Amino acid sequence: MDETKSAGSSLPNRDDLAPAEYQRQLHAYVQTSEYKASDHELRVAVVLSKAHDAALLRAARKLLARRADGKRPPRRLPRPRILPGGHVPQWWMNTINTTYAGIWRAIPSPGAEFRLGGPDDPLVQEVAKQARLLQASRVGYRKRDSLYEAFIPDGTPFGGCSLPPIRGLGPEASRRANLLLGRGSGMRVQPGRDEEFDQLHTDYFAVWDRSRAYGAAVLALLRARS
Repeated sequence: MDETKSAGSSLPNRDDLAPAEYQRQLHAYVQTSEYKASDHELRVAVVLSKAHDAALLRAARKLLARRADGKRPPRRLPRPRILPGGHVPQWWMNTINTTYAGIWRAIPSPGAEFRLGGPDDPLVQEVAKQARLLQASRVGYRKRDSLYEAFIPDGTPFGGCSLPPIRGLGPEASRRANLLLGRGSGMRVQPGRDEEFDQLHTDYFAVWDRSRAYGAAVLALLRARS
């Protein structure tokens, strides 16, 4: 993926150009075949990385659980769900991006690592830490959209009035119904919850880095106990 990103070095430099000229050169560049090929390669690299990260997480969880239960390693480990022959069609990319390669179902719960060492063992602590961070990512995935609300703008950035609850519905049910029905004329994060939203958003997108960190922590623990 790093190699693919470096291929986009022909992009105009914002710092070297006046704003209008930068926008002109940027618009011209994104129409070139060079940019379109580089952009496609980057999208392919990202999707393949997601598939491999999800497989790594499933494999690490399985290996740790079997070792903690005193069982032998499985003959086969989970593999990335990719098409044979290196073929990466758009429909497959869309599937991976929509399902997140099944990574949310692969997130482990903390606990198995404590059957391989005490709570003061730094290797055990690291596995437990990464498992907790992955749980936080899953919370971000599940809750980040729950902080939006429909509102009536007053002309200032994200300023305005929240819609009143719908008669007969509680606050949360009213919030969801207002969004679903398209009431109001704007959508925003609920006032006073921006910091919470930012944290959920950060946790949500950190799941890939955290999956690799969990896999590395599990491998270090298993090596030390072999």
